[in-house]
Amino acid sequence: MSLLLKGCSIIDATTPDVRHDRYVLIEGDTIREVKEGRPPSVDRVIDLGGAYLLPGLWDVHTHLNKGTWGDELIEEEAEGLAPRILGQARNAMEALKNGVTSLRVVGIKNWTDVALREAFASGKFMGPRLFCCGTGLNTTAGHMADTESDLGLDGPVSFVREVRNQIMHGVDQIKLVTTGGIMGSGHDVMTNIMMLKDEMEAALQIANLRGVPVAVHATVAEAVKWAVNAGAHSIEHGYILDEEAAHLMARRDVYYVPTLALSHLTPDQAATEAEESYCEAHSLPDIYRERADYFAPAHEDSFRMAVDAGVKIASGSDQGPPGEAALLEIEFLSKCGLGPYGAIVAATRTSAEVCKAQDRLGTVEPGMLADIVVVDTNPLENIENLRRQVLVIKGGEVVVDKR
Repeated sequence: MSLLLKGCSIIDATTPDVRHDRYVLIEGDTIREVKEGRPPSVDRVIDLGGAYLLPGLWDVHTHLNKGTWGDELIEEEAEGLAPRILGQARNAMEALKNGVTSLRVVGIKNWTDVALREAFASGKFMGPRLFCCGTGLNTTAGHMADTESDLGLDGPVSFVREVRNQIMHGVDQIKLVTTGGIMGSGHDVMTNIMMLKDEMEAALQIANLRGVPVAVHATVAEAVKWAVNAGAHSIEHGYILDEEAAHLMARRDVYYVPTLALSHLTPDQAATEAEESYCEAHSLPDIYRERADYFAPAHEDSFRMAVDAGVKIASGSDQGPPGEAALLEIEFLSKCGLGPYGAIVAATRTSAEVCKAQDRLGTVEPGMLADIVVVDTNPLENIENLRRQVLVIKGGEVVVDKR
């Protein structure tokens, strides 16, 4: 089956310029041609009439939750295993309807992400491509240990054993939780390092020996530097960086997934209709809201510091539902320093790089898988135009058509 998209205005991470009057030829699940001029004869033609065509969007920091942290997470846990898994599957499938064609799941119980990855890849269910971290590796009394992880690991040997266990269960990457966070209670605060340096180094050593990238939840500069020096693939959150940490990340080609939505999505900070609507629908307990409001300026400063240092930025929201949250994160990336084009690059090509999938995903080029989103208005003029989607294509199959 061949599909031709003609009359395209292509926005891609390969160039900041819009390429007008192009056609994209898709055969099966793969892009075969991206050209201008007279298109070939094909089975099906869709005339976009100048609409803007981009690679499918990504969120590389999701837990497939139905909402934000706080009461919604507690309710989700209380529903029990089967309803929770079905809800996570539904949330992933709904993300695809928002143009999010790929997700990296960074901490989820029971290897649900691995099972969903295989289900979606089989073609029996239509969902985004999943890249899986399995269960986040956490210490006893670590960050969100009561909800995100059942493990409670202590000592280097425990971490090495669990890395091997995660690999045995088919994960794509490992997630290490080394510090507290914004959404934690009591001792679980973002300024606390919870993992010993030798525990972190042992986990990273065995993962790297096995060729499995490691995403490291690290919120303060010291933990970031430990993780980068030990071989981290990506740093998640990085709320409080310093110049040394930022330049070390850049020098070592470590990716930064800042999750700006986690500190910026509060009623006091909401500045757009979409942000206000989200905060109204997903309320935070006061303790988390106040902590997010307090640390948001430092988080934004750290983000700009990383950008100025040349760190590669990828888009991940750490919020839910993953479709809506992904769009909000892209908008935050844009207005906090990347601009619309930089945010699009972060949410496409760089996110594909984080998942080691840049050879087949993240750009609109011949030989790449045909994951595509089409919007009717230029998102380079206003990043919120990414919400004006008229087509979503995954693997050459049209899954959303609003024309």
